[in-house]
Order: sequence, then structure tokens, then C-alpha cells
Amino acid sequence: MDGVEMAGVFMIPHVYYASENHHHHRAARAATAKKERIWDFGVIPYEIDGNFSGMHKALFRQAMRHWENYTCIKFVERNPIDHPNYIVFTERACGCCSFVGKRGNGPQAISIGKNCDKFGIVVHELGHVVGFWHEHTRPDRENHVVIEKNNIVVGQEYNFNKLTEDEVNSLGLPYDYDSIMHYARNTFSKGTYLDTIFPIEIPGRKRPEIGQRLRLSEGDIAQANLLYKCAKCGRTFQENSASFTSPTYYSTTPPTEPERCEWRITATHGERIVLNITDLDIYKSNSCRSDYLEIRDGYWHKSPILGKFCGSGKVNELIRSTGSPICGGDMNLESGGRLESPNYPVDYLPNKECIWRITVPKDYQVALKFQSFEVENHDNCVYDYVEVRDGGTADSRLIGVFCGYKIPPDMKSTSNKLFVKFVSDGSVQKAGFSATFMKEVDECEHMDHGCEHECINTLGGYECACYIGYELHSDKKSCENACGGQLDTPNGTILSPSFPKEYPIMKECVWEIVALPQHKITLNFTHFDLEGNTFYQASECEYDYVAVLSKSPDGTLHKHGSFCGYNVPAPITSEWNILRVVFKSDKTIQKTGFAAVYFTDIDECAVNNGGCQQECKNTVGSYVCSCRNGYTLHDNGHDCKESGCKHEIFTPHGQILSPNYPDYYPPKKDCIWHFTTTPGHRIRLVFNVFDIEPHQECAYDHIVIYDGNSPDSHTLGRFCGAKIPHPISSSSNQMYMVFNTDTSVQRKGFFASHSTACGGRLKATEVKNHFYSHIKFGSGMYDNGADCEWTIVADSGQNVQLKFLSFELEEEKMCSYDYVEVYGGLDDESGPLHGKYCGNANPPEIISMHEALMVRFRSDDTVGFKGFSAAYVAIKSNDDVLTTDEEGSDSSDIIPFPGSLKTVFIKQGEDMDEEEDDDIDYEIYPNRPTNTKMHIAVHNDIRSSQAID
Repeated sequence: MDGVEMAGVFMIPHVYYASENHHHHRAARAATAKKERIWDFGVIPYEIDGNFSGMHKALFRQAMRHWENYTCIKFVERNPIDHPNYIVFTERACGCCSFVGKRGNGPQAISIGKNCDKFGIVVHELGHVVGFWHEHTRPDRENHVVIEKNNIVVGQEYNFNKLTEDEVNSLGLPYDYDSIMHYARNTFSKGTYLDTIFPIEIPGRKRPEIGQRLRLSEGDIAQANLLYKCAKCGRTFQENSASFTSPTYYSTTPPTEPERCEWRITATHGERIVLNITDLDIYKSNSCRSDYLEIRDGYWHKSPILGKFCGSGKVNELIRSTGSPICGGDMNLESGGRLESPNYPVDYLPNKECIWRITVPKDYQVALKFQSFEVENHDNCVYDYVEVRDGGTADSRLIGVFCGYKIPPDMKSTSNKLFVKFVSDGSVQKAGFSATFMKEVDECEHMDHGCEHECINTLGGYECACYIGYELHSDKKSCENACGGQLDTPNGTILSPSFPKEYPIMKECVWEIVALPQHKITLNFTHFDLEGNTFYQASECEYDYVAVLSKSPDGTLHKHGSFCGYNVPAPITSEWNILRVVFKSDKTIQKTGFAAVYFTDIDECAVNNGGCQQECKNTVGSYVCSCRNGYTLHDNGHDCKESGCKHEIFTPHGQILSPNYPDYYPPKKDCIWHFTTTPGHRIRLVFNVFDIEPHQECAYDHIVIYDGNSPDSHTLGRFCGAKIPHPISSSSNQMYMVFNTDTSVQRKGFFASHSTACGGRLKATEVKNHFYSHIKFGSGMYDNGADCEWTIVADSGQNVQLKFLSFELEEEKMCSYDYVEVYGGLDDESGPLHGKYCGNANPPEIISMHEALMVRFRSDDTVGFKGFSAAYVAIKSNDDVLTTDEEGSDSSDIIPFPGSLKTVFIKQGEDMDEEEDDDIDYEIYPNRPTNTKMHIAVHNDIRSSQAID
């Protein structure tokens, strides 16, 4: 807590809270005056908790590289031998908090909690680690800012306390309003528009902005370099190549004062640094004691020395760090290491091919685990990709080829060798990947694991598990009775632990109901009350849930669903004679749980398919026949006859099948699928199975797909044969598909999935049209990670008028998190930026200068809000503009979804200017068998001047 001393070191929290309007606020220099809090030699060792995702780890390293890029501070992965004091990236109840400077008694926390995982916030927290207090706590702050204590939330006043000169040393630098360590005007405010801190007005000048979280200010950089006594000449190089000289290299006048320069060069894992000294002219002394150029293989003065030079001439040999060969190579290691794409986490370079051949000692396997992964996406990974093979050569058995954004699964070799290949083409570049590898052995097979019931091998270790009806003891090896168990009675009851009282935290129960062969089980919930807000979307049951699964005779599980919230799930009938029920609770909120009854019933469909011609579905005490796609049930209730084949599809995602799939489709069939989705979104169709009578021109059986609502629309493709078509997307919110068969050859047909994607090309006419931020607009929040672009085009000679009817996005001063941008033209380069918007006020009405506008919507990976709806129309320059009622009544007739819209916060358009982030890179890990940092120091006294190029 600010102002509360803990073991001699202050810990600074940053609380993220919701105001009365339910908008999320992100709460947040003066340097420490205590020398013991300065990190030795400017080296800050770190560890990152394993519970953070690869994306979070990349963000932390990116923030550390930002500090390194402008100062002589070095963040290094902790080595227990060299680094007794170090920071640990973790998550604590305080949210965002960190100690100021070095605590000095081992590990110290830097907490990055929920909603704190933004680049600027992590840079801010690292500022405390470096030794910075909040700028507004300086002893001289009354000369620069005013604190409005009456506007501060009760209980948070201590965050605005002024510190003493014994605690703070401003190092003679002026007050820095632009510091990343400065609070914003409404931090810890009772209301959005109430200032808690604001700069003192200077006549004739505009009040400076405060509270930026984009990058280090010039004052932050200057103060850090003073605090750590960084050399005045030199810098940190994070580029792939560069050249540099000593300060007076091009001067004919020797220096009048002694000089000390330091250059730090970093590279990514899997690369090494090559230094070419093209010219040298330094005063020569005995053993280069006075003036010299010294190069070390690592990040500090303790690293091995690669060379020390003085005198005149050229150094003929290239100086290399001991890192791995550039982009790939043979890696023979006793334990483990790390692989990263070239330039990671900045975008990898084009036209790269990197091959790593990893070898560990005999009797071990190589285990590979990706921590972050972002490689240009393609369904078949034909552009950029990572290829992994089970062996040491390109001919070894292929384990997998990976691209896209999903982290590949953990994998291991069957021998002591693994082949990893990374390829990039010349077009799109992404952030790349980071992976660790280690030697692996099956501990369950080769050692006395001590597990009472079952041993499960994992990468780098093993875990003990228990049979159903038992749970693992706290010793992690023995098993004890647990909730759940096997139930073999014809009917019975299942209750959550402690029902009807609240269930305990951190509980996992598994019940397995076993019926007689050719019987099925029906589960009926009679009470349901679990943490959560839904019962039908498994992806949203993140905390407590009940999962129901059918178990097949071969042991595979089919999931019926995961359920949470307070809505009672519908009755569930098993597919086979075994049904598994799983209950799991986390460590936070408890509810009363659930009660369910189950009963078994003979499966009439198990014998002769119940007499049904096609499909048989078992019901309680009976059964029902049904027919495949393209057929309807005969009056006799068992047989099937052909039916019409026209389908109107409005669901945002689903599957479509050819008639009679998976059997052969019938002859002389004409089928239509008309897809319609939310305006402003597109249809995406992906064929998973495709087998239609082939012909060079698809003249016989074929599929034709149109970009619109009829066969008069533009044709997207005509397909037949056995080759799966590429994914197909419409340009608008409608797609029309026709399937025709003749009288001759029939095949298996097709199985396809349809989904909805945001963005697309919209045609502006004189009739008003609408589009929406997301397909759930009006009934749900927009998704994280949205990246949508709409191009609105009118006829030549017309303009596009755009009016937002409702608008609710995450609020942030610079609109850095979730935002909408509107450009004049077809893209963000062909026309001016009309504005960048976030918050809860409808943006101003926009009329294009020409016949096109481009609207871009992006959201980050944290907070979601209601989104927006907008109307657009084509107008002539002298037309009246599109109008709606002030209270938004015009929006009611264009919202096809349940839900209400409110505007509760207004953000002026002129406050939306965005500042560009500084180029940034990630921290490198030197504590491994190879080095990817190089330390170069130049020293001279008054006698010499020349250095290197």
C-alpha cells in the first residue's frame, strides 16, 4: 500500500475498480533516495510465474525491452547462482502492485492482475521496480499540481500523500507531467468528471496532460540514466544490424575529458551476435590498461571477455558471441533450452528458413512446449509454418505442421532427437513463436513413482491420479474417498457436495452411471444453482460447472455440455449405457449446487435399428424414427421418402449436409441453402468433406455458390470432384448455395460448416441501411480480440453519411484498448482519419468527402461491452442529412435482438487523438548454455580519440 512500509521497502498498489457508471478505470516518479534499493550494476533478474499465458509473458518481456532500449538497465532471466535478489511476475490480490527498488532479501513480487495486462501499465510497474515513486509524490509537488481531496474515493486518500526528501530524490530534474509514473486527472475519483489531481495553470499556457500509459517520457529516461549512473555515450542495440563509432571518431580534436562508453547488443534465442571492427585507433598502452575497447560475451562485467583492444589498424577476425548459429543449428544439450523465431517477439523477417536439430542424452526423449505462437495463418499452412519431426533429419516421421494463432500441443520425440523447422515467405510477417525444450523420460515407467492408483506421465515429470470415487490426498500420491463414484442401480439421485447447503470450494466430483447393455440413461436436473451466468455455452462456464458426458464401449467420451448459472438444464439421455457427470468448483463463489435424478431404459434402437429405415432415437419407454437430410418420415413412422430441399438459415454458425449424407446422395436433386446473418457481417463456408461426381467443367453434379441472395448475384465458385474447396466468404450478410445432381453417378456428397465473420463491403444507397459491431448485438457483449473492417461505398458523385445510433465500448483516455476508427476512403491510407472513438457517447455524424468510408472496430483481450449499431445512406452534396430522434427512438426499429441501449458517458471527439507507441522489443534470456547478449565497453583517458566503425 502507498505509504505503508513493508520490511523496509514500499509496495505500490494500483487498484482497478468500477465507478457508479460501471466504467472500468485503470489507476496508476520521483526516484528512491535510498542507495540500497538500487539494483547492483543495473541488472534486474526476473522470473515469470507459470500460470501466465505465452501472450502475457511476451508482453512482460516487451515492457522490459522498452526500459532496456532507453537506459543501461538490463533485465535478465534469473540464475540462482548469480542472482540472490530478483523480481517475480505474479498475480496477487492487490491487482497491480510492486515494490519500489530492490528489497534485498530474495524474491520480490511484481503483481500483474486482471485488467493490468497492458503494455503501458507493465512499463509503469517496472518503473517502481527500477526505483521510481509516483511523480506526484515528490516533496515539491505543490509547485506543480493541486490535489482535490474532496473528490478522492474514501479510503484511497493515502495514494496522494507527499513523500519526504529522505525517501525521494528527484536528482535535480524538473517536474515531469508526461512521466509514465504520473497519475491521471481522475485517478481514484468519486466520479468520471471529478478531478483528483490536476496541473497548476500557468497564464498563457495550456494545462499539460497527465497520466499517459504509452511509453517512457524523456524525463523518465533521463532520471533512470542518472539513478543508475549510465555512461553518457553508448546505447542498447535491439535491431538486427547496426553500426556505431566512438564519440570523437570523426573529429580531429582529441577529447579533453576522460570518456567511458558502453554499448549493449541483444539478439533473440537461437541467434548469435557477430561484431566486425572495421577500424581501430586507440592509444596503445601495456596490456591496454589505460585506453581500450573491451568486448564481453554477455550482459555485464562478470561475463566472459571476448577481447580487449588498443592500438591502430584493423581487427581481422570477426568477434562472435557464443549463441547458437544464426537462425537454427545443432543443439546438443544436457537439460533443456529455448527456441524462438528470428526477431521474436517483434515480427519475424521475410524469406527465412531456420532448422534446429535438438539432441539430448541417450535414453531420453526431447519434449517441446510452445509458450506463444503467432504465425501467418492458412488452412494448409502453405505460407509461413513450423514443422516438427520425430528424429534428427528432414526425412524423420512428421509430428505436425503448425501455423495460425493457436498454440500447438505439447509434443515429444520417441528417440533422443527432434527436428524443428521454421519457414517464412516474402509477404505477411507475424510475432512468431517462443518454445522451450527439455529432456524427457517416462517417470511412470522407469522409476518408483509412489502413486497409489495411477501414474500419468507429463512433460518434465509425472502426476498421480485416482480411480473414480477417490481423490488425491494432499501428499499428491495416495488416494482417499471422494464425492462421486460408480452408480449401477437402475435409478437414483445425484447431489452436489453439502446440498442443499453451499458446496465447498476447490471440489471436483465424478459420478459414472453404468446401465445394462442395450440400455440408455436419462439424467433430469431438479435443482440447479452454480456460479456463472449461462447453462448452454460451455465456453462461458469458466468457474464452477457440471459437465455431462456419454462413454462409448471403446472408452471415448462424448460431451453433451457444460452447465452453470441458475437455469435448469434440459433432460439428457446418454448415447450408450454409461453416463459420466463431473462437478467442479473453483476457490471463489459458492452456491447451493444441484440435485438430479436418473433412470435407465432399454434402448429399442440397439436391436435392428428399431425397425427404422434411417435414424432411430431412443426415448423413455419407446423410440422415434427420423430421416436424414433431404428426406421426411413416411406415414408408417419407420420408412423415409424424399422431401423438398430448400433451406433458409439464420443461425450464426452450424453445419449443412448433402441429402442422405453420409450415404450417397440421390439422383435428380435440386437443393438450395440461403444464408442470412446480422447486417455488417459475412458468411464463411468451410467444407470438411467433399465428394461429388467429377467433371472438368462440373457439368453434371455440382455446387454453385453466389455472393448474395439469389442466383443473379456474383458467383463465388462452381465445384465438383473430390478436392475440398477452399473456404468461401461472402462480401455481405447473405450467401446463396445451389446443389444439383443428374440421373447417373452418385457420390457421398458433402459436409460443411458455416459461420459468421465481421466486416465486409457495404453498398450505400438512398435507402437507409444498418450494421452492427457483432452478431450478438443487443443480447450479448462483443468478443475479445475483434478486428473488423467495413468499407461503405456509394455510387460515383455521391457521399456516404454515417450515423451511430448506439455506442458503448471500453472507455480509455487515448482509446488504446477497444475503439472504432472511421477513415475517408477505401482503407486507412487512401483518406483522412475522421476520428477514433471509445466510451459511451455516440460519435458525431460523419459525411465522407468522396464516395467511400472505412470503419474499423478493434477490441483487446480483456473487457467487453455492448458494442454499437450504425446507419448509413448515400446522399448528394445538397441532400438533407440522415436524422434520428435525440432520444434514440430511431434505433428501436433496427435492432433485431433483445436488449436496451443507453448512453451514460460522453467523450468529446477532440480528445481522441492517438499517440504512436515507441518501437519496442523483448528481453533476452542470457542464463542458458549460450549467450544472446553482448557487452561492449570503451574506455580512454585524455591521450587518445579514435575508436571503431
